[in-house]
Amino acid sequence: MASPCNRRNKKEPSTMTRKFLFASGAGAALIAAAAAAYLYGGFVGAQPADAAEDAQAQQGPPPAPVTVAKAEQKNLAPRAETPGAVVSLRDSRVAAATAGKIEWVAEVGAEVEEGDVIARLDKADAKLTRDDTAAQVRRLRARADYLDSLYQRYVGLEEAGESEATMDEMRSNRDEAIQALRQAEVALERADVNLERTEVKAPFAGRVVSQEAQIGEFANPGTDIIRLVDTRHLEVTARAPAGLTRNIAPGETIRVANGADTLEGKVRAVVPVGDERSRMLEIRLELPETDWYIGSAVRVNLPSDRPRTVTAVLRDALVLRADRISVFVISEDKTAKRVDVELGAADGGYIEVIGEIAPGDNVVIRGGERLRDGQPVSMSAITVEPSA
Repeated sequence: MASPCNRRNKKEPSTMTRKFLFASGAGAALIAAAAAAYLYGGFVGAQPADAAEDAQAQQGPPPAPVTVAKAEQKNLAPRAETPGAVVSLRDSRVAAATAGKIEWVAEVGAEVEEGDVIARLDKADAKLTRDDTAAQVRRLRARADYLDSLYQRYVGLEEAGESEATMDEMRSNRDEAIQALRQAEVALERADVNLERTEVKAPFAGRVVSQEAQIGEFANPGTDIIRLVDTRHLEVTARAPAGLTRNIAPGETIRVANGADTLEGKVRAVVPVGDERSRMLEIRLELPETDWYIGSAVRVNLPSDRPRTVTAVLRDALVLRADRISVFVISEDKTAKRVDVELGAADGGYIEVIGEIAPGDNVVIRGGERLRDGQPVSMSAITVEPSA
């Protein structure tokens, strides 16, 4: 039992101390309540976001944007490429038609029109020959006129006793003079032609490719002076096996490629004479107006068989993998369906596909590389111009 002394020594807490302890306990309780409310509110507020994420995960990725075009029914033929070259329809070495020293030649690269002067020869000799022949014509015409008038006078005197022999002689002299005059007139025409030929003129429009003779050289008739090439009217020449040419007819349209450029050439002729060793025939194609250079190497896309009706798609629709070739067809529920195909004949941008695909199906031509089988899509269609 504690002594009274000890009870007296034990101090009771003061009123200030009791107030401080009460305030500290209340503050701690308030802080704990606020923390609990914050955590509870955060948990409750997070629930809608988590639910939205779960819903989105259940719905899957958004539809993939793609561009589609319809599969078409076309008449296509298997094709085989053969090399060819661009040539001019007219490529001439223009020669002198008369003799003379060359005074001037058109420069290489000059563009000329038909009838333009492309070379000149010294015309002194030709002019002298022409003047001399003209003088002979005047002399012979005067003699023929005199003998004709003399003969006409004798005809009037025939009844006066002129002998028949004299009349025959006068007639013969007159006719001989007339024939000599005609010969001289022909010689004058020839002299005029030779004088005109001292100016060598372009037989067609084109470009001067080379000077075959130089200024100061003497040209005889037949001497090459200039090589002139028509750069406006072009053709393609190609050689193909006789088996290929059976599928080609004059007037048919054939695709010709020069690098990345392509044109439609029209078959002008299939030369029915082959080389005995190569068994190749020449094909000539007319080209439309183009800026292709003469001598350019081209590729000619020839049909190797007769056309047949097939299902065809644009080449951009093909999805190429190491183990397969496929296309994506859009189903009615706007999902992509992978269809494995085999390839057949091709013509231009179209290629035959053999598989579960029909004309009129919407086929993906852009965006197919990242598609998965069954993936939803949002599609935009394009209109393809009909091809021949």
